[in-house]
Amino acid sequence: MRTAYFTRPDITFTQDLTLGALSFTTSINKKVKIEQILIKASVNITETITITLDSVNGANYDVMLRKRSLSAEQNFVYRPEGELNLQAGDKLKIQCTNANTTGILYGILKTAEMGVQ
Repeated sequence: MRTAYFTRPDITFTQDLTLGALSFTTSINKKVKIEQILIKASVNITETITITLDSVNGANYDVMLRKRSLSAEQNFVYRPEGELNLQAGDKLKIQCTNANTTGILYGILKTAEMGVQ
């Protein structure tokens, strides 16, 4: 038997930065592999994006996966270095500041479900 990955439907999120910072958390209810996170802003933004693993094992196991300050940019792409496999109960937190209160963020979280073939 070997592990196989099956594409799952995209998880999408949106935030108008004029109304507040992005704070999106998704619960992963199955074993999944994180393929990538894509974020596009409606205009160039100067903000900080942070992606954190909130581990089912507790706060001692939480890990900041990526933090990046955008400077007059519209696009952010996060692809894990190697495999990023999450267990049932793990959460991903995707955050973006709204210091400049401008723009709308559109995000896509792409995952693959782990299974045995």
